[in-house]
Amino acid sequence: MSEPVDLGNGIYQIDLYDQEPGRTNGYLILSDRVALVETGPAPGVAHITDALKSLAVPPEKVDCIIVTHIHLDHAGGAGTLAQHLARAKVYVHPRGARHLIDPSRLAAGARAVYGASFDRLFGEVLPVPPERVYTPADGETLDLGGGRLLTFYFTPGHARHHFVVHDPFSRGIFSGDALGLRFLALSDLLGFDFTLPSAPPPEFDPAAAVETLDRICGLEPDYIYFTHFGKAAGAVAILKRIKELISVFESIGRQVFDSGGRDEEIETALWELVMREIGRHMTFDRGHPAVKFLELDLRLNAGGITHYFENMKTKS
Repeated sequence: MSEPVDLGNGIYQIDLYDQEPGRTNGYLILSDRVALVETGPAPGVAHITDALKSLAVPPEKVDCIIVTHIHLDHAGGAGTLAQHLARAKVYVHPRGARHLIDPSRLAAGARAVYGASFDRLFGEVLPVPPERVYTPADGETLDLGGGRLLTFYFTPGHARHHFVVHDPFSRGIFSGDALGLRFLALSDLLGFDFTLPSAPPPEFDPAAAVETLDRICGLEPDYIYFTHFGKAAGAVAILKRIKELISVFESIGRQVFDSGGRDEEIETALWELVMREIGRHMTFDRGHPAVKFLELDLRLNAGGITHYFENMKTKS
């Protein structure tokens, strides 16, 4: 267990040890009312309850559990955490609410992908009672008191059931996966925030993702609170980078798809792109732990890009 990290402005970072340290975190926001952003998968809930004890926050003080979308690495622990935090409402995108109330389909899909590893990674995915689920509207605000208003913005592109949370008090965005991924170990080694888009199947939509990035860029945030992973300054520059890379991803996908390639060839092209950028700063091979950490996300991105172009072909 690690101690929660004070990020300033009443925000504490909690490493949820999703598969390994430094992959997934939640954020505790302390104001007159207390909110948690992201539960992670069910095994991570113990890290949240430990953080609350460490900060002397009674469970009944937590009013809001916010999940940016329903993928299990973000919301798989919502039902379990709701049992511990009996007063808290669970805030979720309207498209995702039914899957928190009955997560059986969500869990079955993940089990088909992860097989025997599912139970170790995700534990038991418990339902959230319907009366505990709240679905904010796009642009709706949540008043935490003490002059702190959070605003929900619907942000498709990564998934249609995704929103981000704008916190003007900290000049930050709690981004889920909509604004990309920040790779902690690689960022520390390279000396800058190494970020990539998150483009998994089945709902990756590059046009929607670009619209999302433009919309959030218009808010002019200073910071991004990434679920994967940590706080980053220079938010607008990061958003512009992710927008450019989405166009590159789309171009790679189109070229490979038109030449008859699919997931494997797209993944190879993504690795070439990433290794070129890393190589401009340091000499690492793919066996380096910080580089190896990219494997899951590049594989998922290749699958999402392939799925997008297969759908486009079907529609045409």
